[in-house]
Amino acid sequence: MTKPRERAIVYTRFSPRRNSDTSESCETQQAYCEQYAHKKNMDIAEVFADKAVSGKEADRPKLWAAVEALGKGDVLLVYKRDRLARDVYLSECIRRAVERLGGRIVAVEGDIDGQGPEITMIRQVLASVAEYERKVIAIRTRHAMKHHQKNGRRMGRYAPYGTMIDPDDATKLIPDPAELPAVKTIVGMRNQGLSLHEMVVFMNADCKEYSRGGSVWSQRTIKRILERV
Repeated sequence: MTKPRERAIVYTRFSPRRNSDTSESCETQQAYCEQYAHKKNMDIAEVFADKAVSGKEADRPKLWAAVEALGKGDVLLVYKRDRLARDVYLSECIRRAVERLGGRIVAVEGDIDGQGPEITMIRQVLASVAEYERKVIAIRTRHAMKHHQKNGRRMGRYAPYGTMIDPDDATKLIPDPAELPAVKTIVGMRNQGLSLHEMVVFMNADCKEYSRGGSVWSQRTIKRILERV
């Protein structure tokens, strides 16, 4: 007796980062899923894609539309399980939602077949690893941005305090003469051992004219300045 073909719903996602269009794009993930479905005798009914969305974000219309499209016996097919979520709690919520509809999740790469407590534990460990990896990537990216800023590269819409966008090259930062006195004052207070609170009090009392846009000096602003120098 011929085994009936399974109905598959494909879901793809890539994160909001530089060059993400060329690194496991939604189109690339879809192609891998289509190859897998053909090999496993599955019929792809629909394809849903969330572009430039983090795996820790629960508010993903295409993800939940893919889940709602599942029927009893259907497969939610993804390239890797971390395309669904990079958060343990969210990953478990998605799995339960799929199972309530009578479906199951299958990943083209790094998947584990079967059920039972041991398999569940392994899947949760893998989800934990994905979540940890996301946090490490965020830390690495943050440090890289600070490093590039220190070397004069523009990394955002606005220039960090103490710098300005180079009028001759919008991709670079140059020192801002109008803000450098405040930076030197803050660094001097740090070298004297003053606390952030003491720095804020002094800056708001004696250096208010150096605040950007006339705003009040805060511990957060001063801390960011000290992290960059």
